[in-house]
Amino acid sequence: MTSPLLQGEPRPVEGLVPFAATTVDVTASPQDGPSLLLRAAARLTAAAPLGDQPALARGELTCRLEPGLQARMFLTTEMRPGAAADRLLRLNLTLSGSSAPSAAVLARWAEIWHRQPLSALEVERVAGELPLMNATVERLRPGKPLAGYALLVTGHFLTDLVHLVGCLGELGAPLEAVTVLRKDYAYQWRDRVHGHLQEWGVTVADCTDSRAVHEHAVRADRAGLRPLALDDGGYVAPQLLDAARAGTWAGDWAGVVEQTMSGVYKLRGREPELTFPVFSVAQSRLKGRIESYWIADQAVTTALSLLPAPKIEGQPALVIGYGNVGAQIADILARRRMRVAVHDADILHLIEAHERGYTTARSLPDLLGDHAPLLVFGATGRTSMSSPEFTALRRPAYLASVSSRDVEFDLAALEALSGRRPASPGTAGHRPSSTYGLPSGVDVTVLAGGRPVNFYETDSISNLHSDLVYAGMLTGACAVTAPATTPGLDPAWADEVLEESGLLQDYYHRYGPPAGRPIPASTNPEFAPTSPVHRGFADLTAGGEDTRHN
Repeated sequence: MTSPLLQGEPRPVEGLVPFAATTVDVTASPQDGPSLLLRAAARLTAAAPLGDQPALARGELTCRLEPGLQARMFLTTEMRPGAAADRLLRLNLTLSGSSAPSAAVLARWAEIWHRQPLSALEVERVAGELPLMNATVERLRPGKPLAGYALLVTGHFLTDLVHLVGCLGELGAPLEAVTVLRKDYAYQWRDRVHGHLQEWGVTVADCTDSRAVHEHAVRADRAGLRPLALDDGGYVAPQLLDAARAGTWAGDWAGVVEQTMSGVYKLRGREPELTFPVFSVAQSRLKGRIESYWIADQAVTTALSLLPAPKIEGQPALVIGYGNVGAQIADILARRRMRVAVHDADILHLIEAHERGYTTARSLPDLLGDHAPLLVFGATGRTSMSSPEFTALRRPAYLASVSSRDVEFDLAALEALSGRRPASPGTAGHRPSSTYGLPSGVDVTVLAGGRPVNFYETDSISNLHSDLVYAGMLTGACAVTAPATTPGLDPAWADEVLEESGLLQDYYHRYGPPAGRPIPASTNPEFAPTSPVHRGFADLTAGGEDTRHN
């Protein structure tokens, strides 16, 4: 059905040819539909150089975006059985013009349209999926421990990131001083998360922007705040060390909370240079013993779904990197009845893998040649395969990365060996996978373009799973601000803080054996839909001014 205010289907406009159409689906109350559409239209016109305001006619909003290009917008709603107040509102955009614009122009306007902040109902749903973060905030809120700090967050643009930033605000961090570094993965909600953060006044930058960390420190200094980072992949601490080594100003950083081993590896050998504490969630028992299985399970499930051969039982597989995640991957593959080999540069890890019954060798090229794996998982957090390893392959192989970004496989070396651009394997719906033909006649297919398969065309692990690590990040951020913290990287300190925080007790109480009583939902009013965490988009549904919490 259509909205009673903005109803009807788009009509052709004389002299204009429709070139592209896109939609954004929002779960919201039906009465909020017109306001949502008007705000979406305002977002387009704010980015348009012509300064035209949208006009309402025959159930549509129209405006010129640039010479020769017009936007036409309308709203439809979808009834959901048994959910009278919970409906899918569809914000529709059609771009028309007198001459065809470039694909880049169309993509730019579509991205702006898709930066639709989450509705109050959607934010409430996300908060309900993250009970450990909510409980952590309830414990840590007294005294507002993050007041006086400018938070920099490196994150995947998933819905849990919205709640993480909201929780930082609940702990005292001023949202207008927050910077989020965006990790570039094609998540379904990435543009909406981006739009929601911007609606809150958060600065958004690309994680590869070499200026972003410095500019955040400058803004913090001007506001009289100390910068503090929640990092995911080592984007912050190494830059700060490089700035100190070069004698350039980097800001008075309170510390860095790091959640990935790739970030920890970038600090190897540089620990004495640290002038601030690094809280290593990455090396904690919380992350290693609980989260690793979720990551491994998602990675194996996705990688196997990308293989053209349906039968993998009895086929050889290789896991490079027998850390927390790699060990879980090896176990899962063995349970799938694959013949599993393991390689690790750490001799203790190699011994452990051998004694668990896996085929091992000190030389990775020898292991690749002798074991002849069909499927290779790289889980080292560094480059595990380059020219010597690729040339050791004796049969067609599929490579799956479980590391941040695309560092696991040396794609430049693989392309140089093949002597040509990679060819698509031709599997419908799996565009990023690429096949390289080596001089030996062996074809090597890199799944998901060398990026983590656990992030491929999916939102990775669910919010219920990411809840634990993000709650640990919040705990770490507050620990860093405590008086008399010691500069350096001390994994034992992080373990002690996390295990004394009550977080693991919360986890066990919620997901452990039944205690004979239902687990109570959070009754704290700060997490009600009208709380500041949920009010970032309340102005849209109420039609009022921006309501941002500080």
